[in-house]
Amino acid sequence: MEMIRVSVLTAIRGALAGKTIGRTIFNEFVRVRCAVLSGRVLDLAGGARPSYLPLLPRGIELVRTDREASKGVVPIDFDKPLPFKDESFDTVLFFSAIYIAEDPHALMREIRRVLKAGGACLVASPFVANEMPEPHDYVRYTAEGLERLCRRAGFSMVEVERMGERASAAVQIKHPFYVFNVVRALIYPLAILMDRLIPASVRRAHPMPIAYFVRAVK
Repeated sequence: MEMIRVSVLTAIRGALAGKTIGRTIFNEFVRVRCAVLSGRVLDLAGGARPSYLPLLPRGIELVRTDREASKGVVPIDFDKPLPFKDESFDTVLFFSAIYIAEDPHALMREIRRVLKAGGACLVASPFVANEMPEPHDYVRYTAEGLERLCRRAGFSMVEVERMGERASAAVQIKHPFYVFNVVRALIYPLAILMDRLIPASVRRAHPMPIAYFVRAVK
């Protein structure tokens, strides 16, 4: 799998739009990794209009879900079986919500159940992040933890990518102090470039990303 690199221009655009550096990097991952989506796609807990919706390809049949019902949104409960038939989706999107599940192992098994053979679950899981009770926030996963979670649920292939590294993670933590977007537009590109200067051996042995992006294939 080709590594995703966020360009300086993309970093500047994200900053000027008022997005965190974490959101800017995440959006680039969604744009690239979701470009090939087709068929029926389940957006698990994304709500009525997630920020990444414009980045998804046209032509897919998107089923939106959330913890509470609203127009065009199917209500779900992470602690109960998903209200869908076996093998009914080509892809499941599970972005920035895995830490909410009380029993993530059972939930990942449910996700695998509703996926068609050869279908994939795309997971975004925060690593360097503040607590986000929605209404709960139970866990932060390492790359190894995410792979084990998916393998134990029965997925046959699991790929884990890092979103950001030390420099961008530090900027993410300090985001509230960068009041003006123009300041962020100066800092984000520097952080992106500094991430690239971190030796590969350090990134492999002691990773410190903002989040992880996972592709788990049934």
